[in-house]
Amino acid sequence: MTRLHAMPLLAFVLFWAAACTSTGAGSGDGKTTERLEGTIQAQERRIEELSRRNGELDREVKELNAKLAKLKSAEELVASAKGEISEEARKIRERFQGDSDISVEATGDGYRFVLHEQVLFETGSSGLSEKGQKVLGSVADALRGGSDATHTEGHPDDVPVGKAETLQKYPRGNIELSTERALAVWEWLVKSGQLREARMSVTGYGPHKPRVPNTSDQNRFRNRRVEIRIAEGE
Repeated sequence: MTRLHAMPLLAFVLFWAAACTSTGAGSGDGKTTERLEGTIQAQERRIEELSRRNGELDREVKELNAKLAKLKSAEELVASAKGEISEEARKIRERFQGDSDISVEATGDGYRFVLHEQVLFETGSSGLSEKGQKVLGSVADALRGGSDATHTEGHPDDVPVGKAETLQKYPRGNIELSTERALAVWEWLVKSGQLREARMSVTGYGPHKPRVPNTSDQNRFRNRRVEIRIAEGE
């Protein structure tokens, strides 16, 4: 074959190769696009499913909170119906009615003082603040001379202790911190001389007995507390 005849043939081969390469690249790009679209659609379906489940969980939390509120109201009604709220307990409830630092609630066997964490302590500490001591003074005055059994309970929320300084003081975390806080309240009440030490007990529950589910900052705030339970007749 002469050189003149070979030139058109070479040009045809090069054109055919380029066309094949272009077609192959286009096919690959199309498959990649399809895969990406499939992934995007799958993620969108996943997001829709998670949104649906989140809505269901929110409804369940609201229902549980409503049921919990009804149960607490029922507890007081049952105690009242059984005549277990004494005249003394009623007077104490009236005495602290409207007090933002101290709330008094009826229980099945007596009543309890509920004192929120920030009223008694600094964050991450079991040392009573000046305000906390004044609040406990009001509680001690109300219980002056009482002979009923008194149970002091410490309750944190469910957030683990994170600060290194706090963990150094309370290596067992919330369970130890709640116990130390309950103990601090107990010791202060004993030193006040208004309550009989032999009739008092102390327990730190950690996050295991919340008043409301630990599902929001507001609920966690309500759960961080010390309760002083008065068991009448014990």
